[in-house]
This record gives sequence, C-alpha cells and structure tokens, in this order.
Amino acid sequence: MEKFDDPLPELDAGGSRWLTLGAASKLLGVSESTIRRWADAGEIRSYRTSGGHRRILAEDLKHIVASIAPRQAARDPSRISDLATARVRRRLHPRGRAAHAAPAFDQLSPDAIDRLRLLGRQVVDLFSRIIAGEARRERALEDARSIGREYGRTLVSEHISLTTAVATFNALRRSLEETAAQIATEAGLSAEEAVDAVENVLSLADVMLEGMASVYEAQSR
Repeated sequence: MEKFDDPLPELDAGGSRWLTLGAASKLLGVSESTIRRWADAGEIRSYRTSGGHRRILAEDLKHIVASIAPRQAARDPSRISDLATARVRRRLHPRGRAAHAAPAFDQLSPDAIDRLRLLGRQVVDLFSRIIAGEARRERALEDARSIGREYGRTLVSEHISLTTAVATFNALRRSLEETAAQIATEAGLSAEEAVDAVENVLSLADVMLEGMASVYEAQSR
C-alpha cells in the first residue's frame, strides 16, 4: 500500500496519478466499499488493471478531501458524547416530553443514584466510541453486557421493579438511537452506513437489556 507524507500527493509532471483502492481508502478515512460506490456512481474516475484491480484518479480525490473534514468532525467522539448526554437528560428529566419521560426514581438512595450516573456515563462513552469507529464490536458488546448487569444489580438492590427498569432503559435507548440518526445525517453517511450505525447502537442496547434482565431473572429464582 502506498504511503504519502502530504494529505494528498501532487500529480506527477508527466501525467495523472492513480491510486490503489486501499491507498484511496486510507487517504480519506473511509471504507473501500465507499470508494467503490463513488466510482460506480461516477463521482470519481477509475479504471481496472489487466489483473482486475481498481485504480482511482488522485486528482478527483482533492474534491473529496475538501468535503471530508466536516463529516469527520460530525463523528468526533466528544461531540457524539455531548449530543447523547443532552438527549438522555431530556428523556430522563421529569420536565421533558411527557410521552417519553422515564419514571422518577425518587425512592433511590444517594449511592444508587451516583452509581447509575456513573453507568450512564459509561454507556454514553461506549456508544460514542462505537459510532466513531474507535471500538471493536466484540469488545463493545462484552462491555455493554457488563454495564447492563451492573445496572440490573443496582436497581434490584433498590427494589425497583423490572417494569420500571425497562421503561427507564427504553428512554435511554431512544436517546441513543436518535443521536445515531443525527450523526449519520451530519456526517453525510450513505443509507447503508446510516443503517449500520443505528444497528450498532441497537445491538449494544439489546445486549445491555439482556444483561439487566439476567440479573432480575436470577433474583426471581
């Protein structure tokens, strides 16, 4: 794979410069399938070698580079975290929209509230990293299950019913799903990439819920 010191190499004096699919992908920080889609749609010029390998015209990538920065900024983990946190607070705050407001936990002890806040921050951090592409899916799912179990143990110790726990969890889930959809729009993701982003979030939420439910199930035996 070619490596370049500059963000985009200058064209050779003798003519156009063509990049391998992998080099173009690494240069722009997008998947090879995205590069292929742009080429198939005619947004960038390409050709195939006699061996069937695709080559991408470097000159056409200059226009892509100019527009890629805003997309990358939209997927910055800190920005995602801020958006998710704001949405979660609106969902869980009693003065939020009544149709989606989570049940109040007035009966929780101060220690339990502190613990749930810490778990909430862990959830948002995990969510932010998976959307930004900075977390391995397998490890993220393991972490999500662990968080779900701790969430369940905290609520069980406070005698919170499973119904109330699930209702509150669903408010959190909706907040994360909405944030994923917003990030997908701001980052200019394709329909396929946007669906993948939302599905990743829902997968994490499903595993967290399973972890929480397993604690309640064990408690009922």
